[in-house]
Amino acid sequence: MIAPEVKRILRELIPHKKTLIVIAITGVILSLCQTGMTALIKYLGDSLQNKNLDELLQVTGGIVVLSLIGGICRYFHIYLMNYTGELVVQNMRHSLQKKFMSLSISFHNTFASGSGGLMSRILNDLVVIQHGLRMFADFFREPLSLVFLIGLLFWLNWKLTLIIFIVLPLILTFLRQISKTIKTHSIKGQEDLEVITGTIKESLDGVRVIQSFNLENEMSSRFVRESQGYLFSRKKIHQRVEMSSPVSEFVVTLTVLGITFFIGYEISQGRATFGDFMGYIAALLGLSAPVKKLQESYVRIQETIVAARRAFSLIDDPNEVPQLESHAAFPTNWKTITYKDVSFAYGTELILKKINLTIHRGEMVAFVGGSGSGKSTMVNLLERFFDPSEGQILIDDIPIQKINLKDLRKNIALVTQDVFLFSDSIERNIWAGDFSKPKEQIEVAAKIANAHNFIMKNPQGYQNRVGDRGGLLSGGEKQRVSIARALYKDAPILILDEATSALDSASEIEVQKGLDQLMEGRTSLVIAHRLSTIAKADRIIVMKSGEIIETGTHKSLLEARGEYHNLYELQRT
Repeated sequence: MIAPEVKRILRELIPHKKTLIVIAITGVILSLCQTGMTALIKYLGDSLQNKNLDELLQVTGGIVVLSLIGGICRYFHIYLMNYTGELVVQNMRHSLQKKFMSLSISFHNTFASGSGGLMSRILNDLVVIQHGLRMFADFFREPLSLVFLIGLLFWLNWKLTLIIFIVLPLILTFLRQISKTIKTHSIKGQEDLEVITGTIKESLDGVRVIQSFNLENEMSSRFVRESQGYLFSRKKIHQRVEMSSPVSEFVVTLTVLGITFFIGYEISQGRATFGDFMGYIAALLGLSAPVKKLQESYVRIQETIVAARRAFSLIDDPNEVPQLESHAAFPTNWKTITYKDVSFAYGTELILKKINLTIHRGEMVAFVGGSGSGKSTMVNLLERFFDPSEGQILIDDIPIQKINLKDLRKNIALVTQDVFLFSDSIERNIWAGDFSKPKEQIEVAAKIANAHNFIMKNPQGYQNRVGDRGGLLSGGEKQRVSIARALYKDAPILILDEATSALDSASEIEVQKGLDQLMEGRTSLVIAHRLSTIAKADRIIVMKSGEIIETGTHKSLLEARGEYHNLYELQRT
């Protein structure tokens, strides 16, 4: 019975069916040529025994022709199968990458082995699948060779062949038992490799913290500990793979010796020729190659099934932000954003509790409160990084679930504390705000964001590369590029998630100038720890334990001497 994962991989091959037909044809011809050359060995032996030069020349000529045809077919058979495997795996890799980007933020936050584990799926697991696909050519060709050679053995001496085939079920039973243990250790090995990949990624991402706290030895020891389980699994797999070969070869050796004595006796009795002996031994030895290849293919396919199951489990993961088949466009002349009885639970923990809030177009609304109060969740729900557990968010009277997701996000610009820049040029990072717009406006956006001057100080100006995650720029410079990107997007709704909290005072002044320009004429939802930065907000929403406890202006909230007043006084001291 074919495993469902293998069936699915085979379906991935369907777009390449024309190439697969060529692979199949060349595989059949190759098997026939190899069997034909083996069959001619009988006549080669007889011509030598009979000292028949003409027959010897004909037989050797036939072997040369079959060898040439077989070599050409082998080239196309193996080359096309390997390249097709590359295409299939690359398509799967692309599918996984697209899936990672469409999975909800809650999935990424809760995935057990983190982004390193996801990298392991897209890199390590797919390499295993790629090796498995290369074996599909063997799995198709070698059974044909096996059938042809067995037919040749029956033609040469059917009685002896029947006796030999008593041994075959013993070998197959042995291989089946080995494959079961390989599959078990393969699953464990892939899981361990996923953990190791996560540790390597953490070592790279956190190198500054690791060096600062002298954690090099700790991370090195952790890597060694995690490697032990993986090495143990690989050790068991290699043991079982290599155990099968000597056992099979020993059985074949005993069989060949038995045949040698048997046919030697037949020759002495005049019932067989030297050519019969050479042909039968050649055919029998020829069986070892397809048997060994099938044995290796069977083992690799067990590993491939494990890797495919892990890859397809992610491709099929339903944890995406759901979208309706028919959806509404984002309203052009919208007036309000409304949170209506909105609750949100993260696992069993309730983050937001029955929130009701209306934000009018053009307003600057600030959210303040302690950590875990629900501020970031409020804006994350608006962008549909995840959906409310209860209640609705509406643009005018349209629930955002009914609005095209790309259209919704096109109308929202985001500037966060943890700025992410692509490892590309400054120009491309600003242009990423909307690649559909002409590049001519990039410089205009940079000037408004107060970024143009520092950009032009770079040797290559806007073509200067920013490094991994913007590592070649300072915090303030990265933030201003991020603001320029948001300006270039020119969305009517703006989310500022603690956009200046990580900056020093000098950088904050420069960035705040850009933010003031960015917020001009837009509906702004601002999350801030520094209350001085939101004094000009039209409304300030004070949150605590997932609830709105105060609403008002900076002045009115200070006069009320409630939670906001307490937060403000704490920051002044």
